[in-house]
Amino acid sequence: MMADEITFEAVTPAHPDAEALMALLDAEVLDIYWDAGDIETGALSDELKAAFNGVFLVARRNGAPVACGGVLVMDETMCELRRVYALPEERGTGLARRLVAELEHAASELGMSRVALETGDRQTRAIGFYEALGYSQIPLYGEHEGKWWAICYEKRILPANITFEPATPDVPEVAALLTDYEKEFLSFNTREETGWLGSAAHQGLEMMLVRRDGRPVGCGGIRMEGPKTAELKRMYVIPDERSRGIATELVSRLERVAAEQGATRMVLDTTPRMETAVRLYERLGYVRTQPFLRHNSGAGMPALIYFEKALA
Repeated sequence: MMADEITFEAVTPAHPDAEALMALLDAEVLDIYWDAGDIETGALSDELKAAFNGVFLVARRNGAPVACGGVLVMDETMCELRRVYALPEERGTGLARRLVAELEHAASELGMSRVALETGDRQTRAIGFYEALGYSQIPLYGEHEGKWWAICYEKRILPANITFEPATPDVPEVAALLTDYEKEFLSFNTREETGWLGSAAHQGLEMMLVRRDGRPVGCGGIRMEGPKTAELKRMYVIPDERSRGIATELVSRLERVAAEQGATRMVLDTTPRMETAVRLYERLGYVRTQPFLRHNSGAGMPALIYFEKALA
C-alpha cells in the first residue's frame, strides 16, 4: 500500500481552496461561540486578503485540500499566524504540526524572529495544540486588545540568516564581542578585572560565535569544571539583536556541546542586576544553587546568583 502524498502549496488567501477551508473554519468558530453576537469570523478572512503580505499555504493529501494557514508580517521582527485550520478527519494525524512547522520556516525565511497568534478562550484543542508546540501566552496586542474571548500566544524563532560556528576567545571577531561584553557588564561584577581575555583563552574556554548575514552579533562559551560539570561563560548578544531568540538558541547549542563532552550538569553565575539574563536562565530550566567549585569562596560573592541545570 502506497503512503499518502502530503504537499504544501503556496497560494494567496483568495485562492478557491483557501477560501473554502477558511469558510469551514468560520463555521466551526461560530458554532463554538454561538451565543456571542460580536464575533464576525468572515471579516478575519477579508482582512487577511486585503492586508496579505506574507505566506499562505494549503496542505493537500493526495491532491485534495485538507488544511490551510498563513503568516502575516506585522513589523520587522514579528509575524502572526492566521487562519490555521485542518479538516476534522486530519486532526491527530500530525498534519497540523507539519503545517505550522512549514509556516514557521516561511517566517524564518522572511527574517522574522517572533511568531504570534490569537485564538479563542473556548478553543481548548487549539490552546493545547499551540502550547505543545512551544507557544507561550502573552498579553493581548494590537487589534486583539479588548476582545473578551481572545487569548494571544507567541513563539521565538531564528531567522534563516542566523548562523553559529565554533571559535576561540582569540578569534578577532570573538575578541571584539568580548571587549563589548566587558565594557557593558563589567561594572555589574566586581569579581572580574579588566583584561581577563588572555587568561580566559588559556583556561579551556570554548566559544561559539553567532552571525547574522555574516556579521558577528553574539557569542558564548563553556569551560569544563570537572568530568561531569560544565560552566556557561561570556554570554553576550549585541543590543540591537536581543529579544530575537538568539540567546536561547545559543544556550541550547552550548548545552549540547557540553553534553557531548560528558557533562551532566551546566552551572553559571550572573548578577541580580542583569534581570534579563536571570529571566532567560530561569525560563530555560536553570535553578538557583549554592556557589560551585572555584566560586565557593572569595570576595564579592554575595553580589552573584548561581544557577545549575541537569543536562539530559
